Amino acid sequence: MAGTSHLHLLGSKLNLAHLLEASKQDLVRLLGNPDKKKVIVWDSELIAPVGMIADVQFLREHGVSKMVRLPVVDLTKAYPDEDEYLFLIRPQLGVVSGVIEAIRTSSNKHNKKFTVIFVPMKAPHCITKLEESGLYHDSKGPIQFFVDEFHMEMLPMDHDVISLGLNSAFTDMYIDNDPTPLFLVAKAICKIQALYGIIPRVFGKGKKAKTVSDLMERMRREMFSNMTPEREVAPHIDTIILLDRSVDLLTPLSTQLTYEGLVDEIYGIKHNVARFPRHTFSEEFQQKPTKAGAAPLSPQLPILLTSEESMFVEMRDLNFASVGHFLSKEAKKITEAYNERHDAKTVSQLKQFVQKLPHMTAQKTSLSKHTTIAELIKHVTDDRYFLEQIYAEQQLREEDFSDRACEYIEKCIGNLEPIAKVLRLICMQSVANSGLKPKILEYYKRNIVQAYGYEHLISLHHLETAGLLRLQGDKRVFPQLRKQLKLIPGTVDDKEPKDISYVFSGYAPLSVRLVELFEKPQGWGTFEEVTRALPGPPAFALSQPVSKAQEKRQRPTVDRPLIVLVFFLGGCSYAEISALRFRSQMEGATTEYIVGTTHVTTGYSLLNSVLTQTPGFMASRLWDNQLDASDKSGNESTES
Repeated sequence: MAGTSHLHLLGSKLNLAHLLEASKQDLVRLLGNPDKKKVIVWDSELIAPVGMIADVQFLREHGVSKMVRLPVVDLTKAYPDEDEYLFLIRPQLGVVSGVIEAIRTSSNKHNKKFTVIFVPMKAPHCITKLEESGLYHDSKGPIQFFVDEFHMEMLPMDHDVISLGLNSAFTDMYIDNDPTPLFLVAKAICKIQALYGIIPRVFGKGKKAKTVSDLMERMRREMFSNMTPEREVAPHIDTIILLDRSVDLLTPLSTQLTYEGLVDEIYGIKHNVARFPRHTFSEEFQQKPTKAGAAPLSPQLPILLTSEESMFVEMRDLNFASVGHFLSKEAKKITEAYNERHDAKTVSQLKQFVQKLPHMTAQKTSLSKHTTIAELIKHVTDDRYFLEQIYAEQQLREEDFSDRACEYIEKCIGNLEPIAKVLRLICMQSVANSGLKPKILEYYKRNIVQAYGYEHLISLHHLETAGLLRLQGDKRVFPQLRKQLKLIPGTVDDKEPKDISYVFSGYAPLSVRLVELFEKPQGWGTFEEVTRALPGPPAFALSQPVSKAQEKRQRPTVDRPLIVLVFFLGGCSYAEISALRFRSQMEGATTEYIVGTTHVTTGYSLLNSVLTQTPGFMASRLWDNQLDASDKSGNESTES
């Protein structure tokens, strides 16, 4: 748990640091008396997200003397001098079982306080399991056992991105029909409204979006019923747009081609951290073991990726094709800056140069880091397998595959390439053609079962349940949308883009095109035919009441833009975030977008979240073969 800095949250008109501060205050409440010595027992999955709110020093100041991870046994024997034992866990039965075992095996429970803290809220089935365990009493009588909640519903990942971190939200909502993620989204939005004022206008598309809207309305009435106009916070956010992931399934299935998107596709980004092969980085990034005999360093080097780093801000949303040119230009600027020392003749000039040194050193470090990352990515993107897949994806989006199998998919099945890759492409073909004809769908199913095993009948069933795979209906919608919304606009300049389609080198995310329509004078009303063609019930719009003192809207300007919160229900990709940033940063733009999402996703993580419900399935990254080859060549060069 590293030190927490919130500087990356300060680049927007909306200060998202207030969200972290609200969660931090709730954590202070839970930690209680700082004079009482405490042990925190972690659910491992919560260490990183809680670490974004509070660092080790903060916890120490509030009485935390020890921290351990589940599973653990006999806490009171291992830590006899502590007064309280706090379990920070997710509301999952398997984790609750670990807590029960940890407390049950503690030999001296008397005069000790045990508190189970659910993040972000309690779940009835978990409470029932705790009650049935008999933890409230032992053989010697009652013990101090309490249950509480840590209301960390969401985390601001950057100055314009809020995530609930619900990585299973897509399968929960679209396969298991679990409404919990929708409830948590509505609860998070109500928290946003408590901090930033009631959002006057609500728009949405999709069944899940309507459910969230209804929950928001009910929660708003409960939360703000007794609030007087004097206490009401002026609205900082003008509009919220709620979008079901099912409205646009093609975008998350497509391979992202932005710098940050490719980092996530190939290496994965979790809580703003990506991990890369340590041996590929220069000496300045290599940490040395702090003690003799300490465990060897992990072969994976964690790299923090946020807008606190100015160079990353400039390159994160670039199409990868222009990253090399950008890095070359930055290297030239840094060299020229260092050469200025030769022109410094006076004391004043030398002083000015010395004042620039820290920034120049930081830029040089950033350049070295991102050059290495770009080289690692280029090793994958230059590979024949990657290029063939990108070409196949472009074909599936642009051509009519309604009555024929895709030759590339057949080739992948014949070569027994990863099942997630194969199913990702089949799902793309299904979505782009509004379903597959019966003979094509049966042909694919038969080949999948023969090549990968009968257990993948379950995978195929789950994909159909989620709407990723289906039979073609009477009307093919996507070709119509592709034309009306200009999803394939033709020639695209990846290096100096004029359109959001640069994020996929020629495909404009349908979800972001919908947001663009909202910017038109009559919003979605003018394009009712388009929104009706999309999956789910008709688009909706409603107004939330604000006091007369707050209801006056000023005409937006470049300096005082409208703040619009776009909330994705079921995950969004970094490419979509980049596209919305592109809209916010266009010359003359009078709208600034904040992105809210249940989680950040890729085609790989979307498919694997579905496939994990298939017995015996082992998740693997789509580009593992290329990464393995890169690691081997890197190790060989290191040894030589």
